[in-house]
Amino acid sequence: MALLKGWRSPQHRDGMALVLSSGLTSAIGLLYWVVAARMFDHATVGLNSAVISTMMLLGTASHLNLGNAMLRFVPVAGSWARPLIRRCNAAAITAGVLFGLVFAAGAPLWAPDLVAAVGHPALFVFFVVSTPVWTLFVVQDSTLAAIKRATAVPVKNFVFSVLKIVLLGVAALMATQSGIAISWVVGTVVCVVGVSLWLHRNAPPGPERGTQVEPPVTMRDVAGFIRYDYAGNVCWQFATFGLPLVVLAVAGPEANATYNIAWQIALALYLIINGMGQSLVAHLSADPSTLDSAVRSMIVKAMTLLVPAVIVIAPGAYLILWLFGQEYADSGALLLALLALSAIPNVVTQTTVWVARVQRRGAVQVALPAVLAALVVIGTVVLLPVMGVTGVGVAWLGAQTLVAGFVLVNRAVLRRRR
Repeated sequence: MALLKGWRSPQHRDGMALVLSSGLTSAIGLLYWVVAARMFDHATVGLNSAVISTMMLLGTASHLNLGNAMLRFVPVAGSWARPLIRRCNAAAITAGVLFGLVFAAGAPLWAPDLVAAVGHPALFVFFVVSTPVWTLFVVQDSTLAAIKRATAVPVKNFVFSVLKIVLLGVAALMATQSGIAISWVVGTVVCVVGVSLWLHRNAPPGPERGTQVEPPVTMRDVAGFIRYDYAGNVCWQFATFGLPLVVLAVAGPEANATYNIAWQIALALYLIINGMGQSLVAHLSADPSTLDSAVRSMIVKAMTLLVPAVIVIAPGAYLILWLFGQEYADSGALLLALLALSAIPNVVTQTTVWVARVQRRGAVQVALPAVLAALVVIGTVVLLPVMGVTGVGVAWLGAQTLVAGFVLVNRAVLRRRR
């Protein structure tokens, strides 16, 4: 009963809702990539996955970490929560347009393979439209969690995942090379419009007209928070979503197709601690007095979910990838096993970052993700030509283990000094 009660606490209830959302999205997302792998050739999957990953990188960078800022400040903003949400959304959309424009304009320089495959005009239109849309899609998850409606996130992402598959079938019938990326973006647009309408009716009301009460949270407070958090998050998102561009440039579209499929599976494991971390920030920002016990409980529950999944995925990597096609299983089984194992030390590294967000420790928010991302990218560049796509898995597991080890040793030293 005590364990059940722990899962039912508001923090863990919302955390589990976000984990469930990630799990549903990942499960149906894998079905999406199974369909894509069966309907399109290996190289087409690799190119489209690079386009989608780049869009997700740009969109995630474009929200300026305002999603985390809303998790931190909306719960304490009172009647100013709605204006704060509106301003954060406007800033994120504006940044999304600018990021999309800059990347698309310079694509011949930093993404020549994509330009050659798709054409510069089509690539330009795609990124200018898709980047702000994905930015808002990402921010909306944090908005729902911040207003304590995290249970709506799984519904949104379930609809998105199913809609993508339906649109993918339409794209396959039309036999368009860019159909995978197009189906992804159209599904995103539909969901963003639906959630925006729902939030318009259900977000906390703003202050009454004529009131002169100063807001408890200003955009200056938000800017001070995201200044550090954004820098660290961009580094992390580059490792998460930007690495396919590195794999594409170094090893080609077939290798990137294999990496993308394996990473989609491993990312579901990474998102377990991410969902619980979001709930931790939303529930403890106003009163961090119980932070230590909340963090311990969060780690135990994350490991309870994560370890059994890793035990299944790591040994069964070949059979899992076989569902996507023989070429994926042959080239990516060891890669998937290594990526799955790397999710265990990721609990330590990401918990440290989420706690730093509650405590507003800017140095940790920047340094830890930056070091981790640098180790992953450098390891990939060095090992990919030598070990093939398996080298990316070695880079992830090595980087996560090294940084997690440093964090645990540092914690032990600090406890002894106390």
